[in-house]
Amino acid sequence: MIIKCPFLIKYKDFKYLYTSGTIFKCTVGNVLLKSGDLKERWACKGCQIPRIVKKITCSYLKPHKIFLIRGSSKTWLSCELLNMEMDSSGDFCQLNCKLYE
Repeated sequence: MIIKCPFLIKYKDFKYLYTSGTIFKCTVGNVLLKSGDLKERWACKGCQIPRIVKKITCSYLKPHKIFLIRGSSKTWLSCELLNMEMDSSGDFCQLNCKLYE
């Protein structure tokens, strides 16, 4: 696997007459991706979630990702403790959360 992401799992290998490959599942966005999609910026290459999860180890912080149409995605985070949504940088946690200390 090319991308090291705790939310990306191998879903299925397929083999047809002239082609074969692997399908992966992004558990955050609940979407299936071809192995070629992992190199695309809208899918895994540009995804900030693995970096944020590694940097901020908070059990209340949950990542979300939605793929509206093929070729675009939106990423955000939610804090289950404060019941709020924020952008995908996670800067709010470091600046405002007393539990982050």
